[in-house]
Parts: sequence; C-alpha cells; structure tokens
Amino acid sequence: MTEVPSPEVSQSQGVLPDLGAARPVDPDATRAPEASLMCSETGPAPGQFSEQPPSQTPVQLKTWGNFQLLQLLGRGGFGEVYRAWDPVLEREVALKLLLPRGLDPEQEFTALLAEARAMARVRHANIVPVYGVDRREGRVGFWSEFVRGQTLNAFVAAQGVMDERAAAQTGAALCEALGAVHAAGLLHRDIKPGNAMRDESGRVLLMDFGLSQNLLAGSGWSGTPGYMAPEIAAGQAATVQGDLYSMGVLLRFLATGSVTPAAAVPGRLAAIVRGATEADPRMRYASAAQMGAELARLAQTRQEAEPPEQRSRVKDRRDGKRERQKKDRKPFQRLYPIVPLVVVFWFLFGQHWWAKIHEARMSPARPGYQDTLAANEALARYDIPGNTDKAIALYESALKRTPDDALAEAGLARAYWRKYLDTSEAQWADSANQAVTKAMTMNASLALVQMTAGAMHVDQGKFDVGLEELQKAVQLDPNGAEVHGVLGRAYRQQGRMDDAQKEYAQAIDLDDDDWRWLYLLGAMQIDTGKFGDAEASLKAALEKTPENARVLYDLGLVYLKEDRLDDARETFKKSLQLDPRADTMMALGNVYFCQNDFENAIATYARAVGVAPKQFDAWGNLAETYFAAGKHETQAAEAFRKAAALAEEERERTPNDIYTISMLGKYYSSLHDETRALPLLRKAIALAPKDPDVAERVAEAYEVLGRRKDALEFLTKALQLGYSANYAKTSPTFKSLRRDPDAPRAIRETGLSN
Repeated sequence: MTEVPSPEVSQSQGVLPDLGAARPVDPDATRAPEASLMCSETGPAPGQFSEQPPSQTPVQLKTWGNFQLLQLLGRGGFGEVYRAWDPVLEREVALKLLLPRGLDPEQEFTALLAEARAMARVRHANIVPVYGVDRREGRVGFWSEFVRGQTLNAFVAAQGVMDERAAAQTGAALCEALGAVHAAGLLHRDIKPGNAMRDESGRVLLMDFGLSQNLLAGSGWSGTPGYMAPEIAAGQAATVQGDLYSMGVLLRFLATGSVTPAAAVPGRLAAIVRGATEADPRMRYASAAQMGAELARLAQTRQEAEPPEQRSRVKDRRDGKRERQKKDRKPFQRLYPIVPLVVVFWFLFGQHWWAKIHEARMSPARPGYQDTLAANEALARYDIPGNTDKAIALYESALKRTPDDALAEAGLARAYWRKYLDTSEAQWADSANQAVTKAMTMNASLALVQMTAGAMHVDQGKFDVGLEELQKAVQLDPNGAEVHGVLGRAYRQQGRMDDAQKEYAQAIDLDDDDWRWLYLLGAMQIDTGKFGDAEASLKAALEKTPENARVLYDLGLVYLKEDRLDDARETFKKSLQLDPRADTMMALGNVYFCQNDFENAIATYARAVGVAPKQFDAWGNLAETYFAAGKHETQAAEAFRKAAALAEEERERTPNDIYTISMLGKYYSSLHDETRALPLLRKAIALAPKDPDVAERVAEAYEVLGRRKDALEFLTKALQLGYSANYAKTSPTFKSLRRDPDAPRAIRETGLSN
C-alpha cells in the first residue's frame, strides 16, 4: 500500500474534525486492493448513499474548443493554466482560461482582444510569445508557447539563492524583456518569480503580462502582495515605475530568498534594489532600460578586483620596465643554492607529510565519513523498524563533523523524506526539502545530490523537473545502480512501465545484491497484472533479505490477487510480526473480507485506522466493509466522508497522483456526488490509460452511479489489461453487472440483468 501527503482538512466539511496532514504515498510500494474489490456477496453493494459533502470542487475540463487539455498546471483567482494540445498546428501550448469577472461578456472579450493584439506585436527573445486569444464555450482564454523549464520560484527552491552576478544577469535579461513590453505601450502589472522562467537552455523568460491582469486595471489593484508597489496597493493606477518596483523585489528574492526589505541584499546589487524600490515612484529608475543597464554592468564586472601586486606587475610588463622585474626576482635567486637541500628533504620527509595531509582530507578516515557510510547502509534497509531514525542520527553526526558534505546532506534529505513517507508528519517533509536545497547549493554536480532532488520532486508530482534531475544523475553516474533504480521508480509513477522495466533491469545488473531493485520490479509487475513474474522477483528479493517485512507484504498481495487466501493471510501475519504497519493490517483485513469474515475484517481495518488515522484509504476500506456487512450504514457513510476529506487534502499536495484521484472519484461515487466524481474519474483514466486497477476502480464507480454502459466499458478494459477476473467475479459492486448480457464473457453469469 502506498502513502500520499495531504494538507489540512477543509473546514467546509462541517462534521469532520481537523485531521491534519494525511499519510504520504510511498512510491516504492504497491497497494493492496481496496475492500470493495474483494470476494463477498453478502449485503448490498458498497457505496449506496445519497448524502453529499456541501462544498464543491472546481470541475477540471478535458477540452476547450478544439484544444485538448493535457494537464492542469495551476489555478488561481484569475482562472486556470493548462498544458494543452493545439490540434491545428500540432504543438503543445500553455493555455490560460480566465474566470468571469462579472463584466459584460462582449466588452470583456473586446478589451482582451485589443490587448492581445498589442502583445502580439511585442517581439523579444526573453518574452514568451502569445499565439492567440478566443472565447469558446463561455470562457475567454489565450494561449502561448509552452516552455519546458523552471519558474524562478522553483529554481530558488531547488538550487538555493543566486550569487550577486547571477542575480544581476537574470535581472538584466528580465529588464530587457520588460523594456520591450513598455515600448509597446503595455504594462506587466504582475512581475514575480512565478511569472519568470529559466528554460532548459538557461534562457530567462518573462511571462504572463497584460492579459491576466488587464480586467483588474480599472480598479488600480493589480499584482501580487509583497511584490506590489505601495502606491498601487493604495489604489493608484499601474505605471512603469510600479513594474520596476516589482522587479526590484524580485531581485531581492533571487539574492536572499525573501521579499521583505529587511533581507540583506549583497554587494552592489543592494544599491540597484534600493533604487528600484524607493517608496516615492519619482525616485525610482526612469525606465527598465536604465535599470537593466546597471544590472548588465554589474553582471560583467569581475567578482574581485585584482590585488595591487598583480596590477603592478601587469603595468610593468605593459610599460617594458624589465629592470623592476629583475629586481623582483633577486630574492628568489638568492635561494638557488639551497634548492638541492630542499629536494633531498622532500624525498626524505615531505612526501610522507603530504600523504598524511591528503589522507586527512580525502581518506575514509576523515571526520564524518564512517558515519555517512553507516547511515547509507541503514537507509538501504529502511524495511527494518528504527533504521530510518538511525540513518538520520548518523547523517546529522557526519554533518556536525563536516558541515559542507553535500553527500551527507543529500542522504539526510532522503532519510527525512523516508520518515515523512512512513509517518506523514509534515515536519519531516519540511526538513527534507531544506536539506536537499542545501545539498544542491553545496554541490549540484554530484549524481546522488541530483538523484535526491529528482526523486523528491517526482514524489511531489513535479514530474518534468524531477525527471530532468534524475536523467542528469544518470549522466553523472551511468554505472550507479541506485540512480537507475530511482529513475525506474519515477517512470513507474508516471505509468511508463517499459521505461521503468529497463531501468530496474539496469540497476539489478549493476548491483544484484541489493534487494530494492527486485522489490521495485516486483511491485511494478503486480501493477501490470504479471503475478507470476512478481512472485519470482519478490522471492528473489527475499533470498537476499529473508526477514524483510515490505517484500513479504508485496508477496502477500500476489497471493491475495491470485486468490490464494491462506498463503496471503500467513504472509501478511509474518510481515506484521516484523513491522506492524497500517498497510499490512489493511491487506490482512482484505483477506478476512474475501473470506466473508466481516467481524475480523472490521476489527483489522479499525486497527489500521488507529495506527494511521490520516490515511484516507484505511478509512475507505473500513467504510466499504461496514457497508458490505449490512449492519453499519451510518458508520459507513461517515467513514466514506472522512476518506474523501483526507483524499482531498492529499490531492491539494499531489494533484496528479493517480491513486489518490481514482480513489477520491470512487469515494464521491459512493456518496452519490456525481458532480465531483465524474471529473476525477475522467482524469484518472487520462493519467493512467493502461493501469488495470485504475480502469477497474473507474468501472466500479460508474456502476455505483448507475452508469452501466460506462462501467462495462472500463471493466472490459481492466480485464484486457490484466485485472483479475476472480475479483470481478466476486466483487459485490458488480453483482448486478455480471448478469448483464453485455458483461465481459470472463465474468458473465447466466440469468437476467437485475
């Protein structure tokens, strides 16, 4: 079972308490089937509730006109931004759909079109071009180039703050772009790190000017608090100097990580920031060109002036004053007679001393090195209870001795993140993010540092930047088993199973003694319905680590999916003896569910909820079992609502996690909240079109909603992809569907549909 992070519960849920952060998804693991997929025919089909949670979630679109919306990139007060596909020109674009402002629709569109035409005339290498603007299906939108890269916000979060010259170079490029905007008679009105990017080649780009803000300009309020000039915050109209103020705050952020005036900007850059952020607009730079010129001069200067002695020697050479040079060399000429003695002394004693110095700096005996090695070994066996805490203590000890050790800092980030995955405590996620940022600042050219940053970004749903970092890690260390294994895990999370298979195979070839790569391979084989292959991989992993609770858990899932219930029960019990995790309790509860032992199933799921009260699927399985037992409808409804609330929290943090989206759609279906359920079900299929578990989950949700045709379509697809026909034959949700004459032949029962 996997565990996914989750933010605070929405207070609009009313009857639900504040449950805090839900449990994060462990990307290494596979998941036990939820209770509704089990074997019982007793009681009514799960999820027949009419109650609906009161708050409404915005419905994510799949299309806008002829544009195909591939991925929701962001949502704010102005509207939504999507990665989209333009089928006419056959290219990816960034599509922004604005929210209605309560204005006359014709006037709104006319104003937007006029500004879009003006923006289209702006041509600059550091500006993201706008391709078009239109109104379709009642919503106004515009589309522009889709840039692959990082916003400056994301860059600082991953790499740390910029030095003075890098910040000046970035600011100079943005000022050039801003000058082009101003020359076209436009204002940006919302300069901030989130509206500037570094693309894959390192080019700095200014984005999102004019169109997203023009409808607000009449009120005088435009921009982002913290970056907004004081006169604009007071209600005055936007101006060139207002844009320059925001640019100054952006520079402060790049150099310090803060937007507050108290943040100390280094060196000469401080004067430029002060000149841009004067309280009186008249005291600021007159233009973006003037500000950019100062930044360009700063970017071109050498960081340190040459020492006086060096300048003097250069001047002497230029003036041909060789006599002075000879005089400078005389003290060294006096040393010539003792050179032979120095050489003899070096061969007798010096090499030994140098070796000792080098050994102190570079050998395994240097301070902290042994602690780092021991921490690596402990973290590699994170299946053993207490090992993650041991690794954290050892990494912290190593860093006390060698504070600038990037490998130890990256290891600490991995250990903190593992702790977060296992506990859901937000403090561990915060610590992990801080540690990986420090490691990247110390030395981003190390493969394990890039690997750590990439793995954490992928776990948090930032697939583009995460995969870029992981692929860079492989380039830095092509023979590193761990970087290949972690890249395989990332591909698996994206549903790229063929790519994942290749990376796992590479990791196994490079280090066939490590259990993790066989374990990860086995988990992926379970996902794809290759249970025989999964059993072989997991048993091979057990040969390397016989008392491994996590491998035993996955092996128990294989037995469960193959309907070998006695083997599954005993394997889960053995895993629980080694490590009493909530996921394993839930899997054991599934075995009891299959055996129609609802009393033990409810008790086991309740135990799992007690161990992990913030894990949404623990509540979901308990809800399914309550309802299947036929005696606890009120408790079932309450548990479904709690599961949905926790899953919503999770979706806030990891909006594209396939498991969370599909389970949440299923919970809303069980609560008969079709408005919320349907967009989630469609998104789950779009994100994972070849995942049999997702297809089955969607089929089950449609059946509960009374949409038989859709249920049949997706159940057929699930079976074709390798979903267990045994589950589908015995699932109580499909009891009526199995009697439908259009039901898949593998599960169809004789008799009339009812």
